[in-house]
Amino acid sequence: MKEVKPLHRRLQKQLKRSGLIQHGLPDDLSQWQHFLHQIDLSYNGTSDAQYLLERSLEVSSQEMRKLYDDLKAETEQRIDALHKSEQKTRFMANMSHELRTPIHGILGSLEIVKDTDLDARQKLFVETAYASCEVMLDVINNILDFSKLRAGGIELEVIEFSPRELVESISGIMSTMAQEKNLEVQCYIPENIPARVKGDPARLRQMLMNLVGNAVKFTERGEVYTALELREIRGDAAVLRFEVRDTGIGIPPAMQKSIFESFVQVDASINRRYGGTGLGLTIVREFAEMMGGRIGLDSTPNQGSTFWFEITAPITEHQHHAHHTEHLEGRRIMVVDDNETNRRILENYLHAWNAEAIIVSNGHDALHKLEESIMQQRPIDLLLLDWFMPQMDGLTLARTIRSDARHDQTPIVMLTSYGISQEKQQQAGVQAAVTKPVRSITLRDVLTDTLRRHRSTQTTTTPAAVKASLSFPELVLKPAATAIAPAILLAEDNPVNALIAITMLEKLNMQVDHVTTGKLALKSMRTRPYKLVLMDINMPEMDGYTATRYVRKWEKEGVLKHRTPVIAMTANALKGDRERCLKMGMDDYLAKPVKQDELLRLVGQWLKEPVAQAQA
Repeated sequence: MKEVKPLHRRLQKQLKRSGLIQHGLPDDLSQWQHFLHQIDLSYNGTSDAQYLLERSLEVSSQEMRKLYDDLKAETEQRIDALHKSEQKTRFMANMSHELRTPIHGILGSLEIVKDTDLDARQKLFVETAYASCEVMLDVINNILDFSKLRAGGIELEVIEFSPRELVESISGIMSTMAQEKNLEVQCYIPENIPARVKGDPARLRQMLMNLVGNAVKFTERGEVYTALELREIRGDAAVLRFEVRDTGIGIPPAMQKSIFESFVQVDASINRRYGGTGLGLTIVREFAEMMGGRIGLDSTPNQGSTFWFEITAPITEHQHHAHHTEHLEGRRIMVVDDNETNRRILENYLHAWNAEAIIVSNGHDALHKLEESIMQQRPIDLLLLDWFMPQMDGLTLARTIRSDARHDQTPIVMLTSYGISQEKQQQAGVQAAVTKPVRSITLRDVLTDTLRRHRSTQTTTTPAAVKASLSFPELVLKPAATAIAPAILLAEDNPVNALIAITMLEKLNMQVDHVTTGKLALKSMRTRPYKLVLMDINMPEMDGYTATRYVRKWEKEGVLKHRTPVIAMTANALKGDRERCLKMGMDDYLAKPVKQDELLRLVGQWLKEPVAQAQA
């Protein structure tokens, strides 16, 4: 009985907590029956709750399994998509190589043929074929870059470069294409642009080439103007604005918002007339955004367009320290040019160099100003004349000026888009010529040398130093100082590519040894020292990467007595190709198809000695 009482009290407490009893356990049978009925109801309620909980858990488990299955399926789809994307990227790389290699052969052959004696009809056919191949190559490059961008296959370089040289070199390259349409190509870069910044010059070059190429393509008459502007300084970085303006067909307002989208053309008739993939502007926009910048345009139909993009670039060197403008300060220089944009550019440069600019638009006004300067006893110190002007061209004006004894010693510098022979210069009494689009440093040096030499010698002939300064250093190198031609090793298994490269190098007065595999390249380097190696990547037996690794290893071990620059030559153009070449010990990268001017520039850069193109 003593054992039952504690159980009785515990049961009573639990039943009170459950609400089944209020005071105590029942005493008679009827109360117990009611009490047991309440317990049954409570139990049934608990069973129902348990059942609902079990069902809820079962449903939740099914939902979680479905969610897991869906997530697994989605993950598998993503992995499959990534795999297909990688396959597509590899396919594009292979296709790029297969397409670039024969195009390289065609372009190289045509470039060599262009330098031979051709009649007018043959020259037209060769130039047409060359231009067609370049268009095909542009299409391939745009499609490849678009594919790489979509696959995330592009990483930006961060290296030091000169923004001035970048923009001016592009304007110079594109002026050749513009000449065929009789377009003026101008370039203006103010003095406050930083001398050196950090960024990806290769991608910036590609962006500008796209914009300038479009401007030339869609402009039938007038001009294409390229400019670089310093928008602001943010700490140690410069906000640079690259701008390309044309006088072409323009873009309707309704199309301006979508013009940067993929495969967008203004209309079908324009696409049929001018061609193109509609990817160029998309690529420019993507690169600008990758660089943390922005892009925009201003356009009026039938008047022209201005495309621009801005980037922020860390400054590594501010303005050039030595400008050498003392011979220009205070000098009265007359500019004669019928193009308003050219006049404004030249006037800005002269003012920046503290010279006094007298600006006129034609030969008759120039003669009037010259007469006026004599009357006022404020003679003109130098004349800067454009060659091609209506009514009276620059050569005629120069001869007219020279016929007046009062001006027969005044220095004359000619501006020309087409070059001028030394014979014509001498006949017209011209001291020097500057090729348009004008590079500010080239113009400054030519004007300075002309005035300095005129002051010291009073000569009317063109000084050799002035002639040498007229060449663009990136494209043409100075005459060789010695008669010994540098030895270059070419490793290239494709016979067409090898023939073209050898021909180009021999035209640069190079001695060329040719091998077809990486193993043979190593064998040649152990038997003869070379100044430079041009190394193809994809070769039988041993590729260019492996051969270069051995070269660097042997140099460290003393097997090879000196370090030899190795330049990769490859039709590959995918993410990391350049970086991989440099990582493997190569010094530079030359993408096929190789152009003669680019080959000349790189060879001269790495030989670090003067070379010159052989005379035909």
